[in-house]
Amino acid sequence: MFVKEMKMLIKYGVELDISGLECKIGYKGDAILRFSSSDDDTVHKIEEFCKKADIEHKTSYNMGRATTDVFCVFSSDIYSFK
Repeated sequence: MFVKEMKMLIKYGVELDISGLECKIGYKGDAILRFSSSDDDTVHKIEEFCKKADIEHKTSYNMGRATTDVFCVFSSDIYSFK
């Protein structure tokens, strides 16, 4: 269940040097968790956590804030009813 993985990632990320944390729903209905940090080590640790937990993620540099954003995507397909 992705909620458990999302909670673990939030708990892990809060202990790191992050400057922002946002959770929202994407246009496809996926839950998206965004971490922002200007510390390269923090970004690397979040990426490694995602890789180990098999969480889809993408990294993007935000020039306006001089931070790197890590977007973690939690698929909504688990809600499909049979």
